[in-house]
Amino acid sequence: MSRIILLSSVGCTPCLRVKRYLNEFHAKNPQIEVEEIEFSSQVGSKLAVENGVLYPPAVFLEGKLIAKGKIDAEKMIAAIQESKMANI
Repeated sequence: MSRIILLSSVGCTPCLRVKRYLNEFHAKNPQIEVEEIEFSSQVGSKLAVENGVLYPPAVFLEGKLIAKGKIDAEKMIAAIQESKMANI
């Protein structure tokens, strides 16, 4: 199963927007796992530092950063589709 990680933070409005898009994407592509990780958690902090993410949200596809900061949802979904992991 393919995996998308959303690095987010509680109370982060842009994070909620990206989460909504990813949930809609997952509903159409159940073979893609979507996991949310708290930015301030130990795992989230490590992921952020390793990838130069200063603030949430950030989206990773199979461990590779594909979007961060002010995320354009259409570009994010296009990047996921281009990975040929999704069957849309």
